[in-house]
Amino acid sequence: MSKSIWNHHKIYFSGDEYFRDVIKAIQQSQKEIFVESYIFDLDPIGHRILTALKAAQERGVHVRILVDGVGSFNWIWSLKKICHDGHLQFRIYHPLPIRSGFMLKISWKSLRRLLILVKRINKRNHRKIVLIDHKKAFLGSLNISQVHTKEFMGAKAWRDTGVCIEGPDLSVLHRACIDTWRSARTFSLLSPKKLLRVRWSLKQVHEKPLRLNSSMRWRVRLLRDLNRRMADAKTRILITNAYFVPRRSILRSLTRAAERGVFVGICLPAVTDVPIVQWASRHLYRRLLKAGVHIYEYQNRVLHAKTLVVDQWATVGSHNLNHRSLIHDLEVEVALTEPDWTHPLIVQWDEDIRHAREITMNDVGKATFVQHFLARLAYWFRYWI
Repeated sequence: MSKSIWNHHKIYFSGDEYFRDVIKAIQQSQKEIFVESYIFDLDPIGHRILTALKAAQERGVHVRILVDGVGSFNWIWSLKKICHDGHLQFRIYHPLPIRSGFMLKISWKSLRRLLILVKRINKRNHRKIVLIDHKKAFLGSLNISQVHTKEFMGAKAWRDTGVCIEGPDLSVLHRACIDTWRSARTFSLLSPKKLLRVRWSLKQVHEKPLRLNSSMRWRVRLLRDLNRRMADAKTRILITNAYFVPRRSILRSLTRAAERGVFVGICLPAVTDVPIVQWASRHLYRRLLKAGVHIYEYQNRVLHAKTLVVDQWATVGSHNLNHRSLIHDLEVEVALTEPDWTHPLIVQWDEDIRHAREITMNDVGKATFVQHFLARLAYWFRYWI
């Protein structure tokens, strides 16, 4: 990737700064705004974003808001009313068919239709995107929520990473937003393949620094690319992840890299919002430690960032190294290949480790039988988490 591919870029490790810049960009928008958020809370941050979006709409900007039917479940109907009253276009990605009585409508008419329904419910939109005028995008691990800000959470603010990219090469992201918006019109029993039509070539997505997973073929290609990069790693692999339950191929790539002398470090949360994923992650500790992988647990507040550094190549986005991101959910991340991009992530890694505790074999050995059993049990459900 050339340094000139973006006119401007900025990496965020502060939710306060991230949301200030998002609101400023919304205020300066001229034509169109796309907002996709897995979680859209109606808290002070959510209301600030909505106020800025309403003001943009009133001056003629086309505003579209897409939230996930599970992630934003608690606020969906309130959000829908607020957006309707403010003349903001609003849709729900794969809403749960509870309020409408949809489950009763399909009844037991067809087992196949019921299975498709379950499969559709399991597929979520985990992306966090604010796309402004086709030329500026905010991406990363930050939902629209006050939990990411020190202003409202103080020292307990979640540790996240975001990125703003600005330039002419955001057409792929815009088309992805359009496709997802169209697929969210209704809760349909059509297959995801029919709903998420691939409108541009596989080759294009891999030539771009924006990495999307809108089809199974893309997911396979991205997984192969990730394993290849880990296999070719020379000096370091640094993983910061909120939910770490990877595919077996990634585990093999990590352990083999460590065994041949590459520094492999994984920073995971000691404080988590999804305990079952933490238990499943801990089931893998013994295998990883035996291979020479360094595991750290970030202390005192929730670690929610999703970043990866392999030598001088890195990614920032919504993508976790778990089965949900790798198989089920829609994700987006930015690939970074220049030293001036990756260096801040390496510096932040060192800072995170200062607030983390390294896990040893002695720690694994101290776990009780019940703790080992719970970890193994949680790992059995890895396909769903």
